[in-house]
Amino acid sequence: MAEPYVEQVEYLDNLTKIDKKIGVSKPRGDVHRDGDYHKAVHVWNFAKRTQELLLQKRADCKDSWPGLWDISSAGHISAGDSSLITAQ
Repeated sequence: MAEPYVEQVEYLDNLTKIDKKIGVSKPRGDVHRDGDYHKAVHVWNFAKRTQELLLQKRADCKDSWPGLWDISSAGHISAGDSSLITAQ
């Protein structure tokens, strides 16, 4: 028998306006709903030889900006992670 699907909740560290952790992490949806400061990374892929910037089209099922063009790659920094780990 197949295991039931369990949605994983992404937790994000809450920050002050000056980028200091406040010691609280909350689910991604709550952070967005409440307007809390949090970190994300953006990775831009640029082809120097052709002078082209690689973009992606967001999936239609995304909860923010569905179906629109976006940067090459991006993501929230999960609670306790660093920018470098997330970007990699």
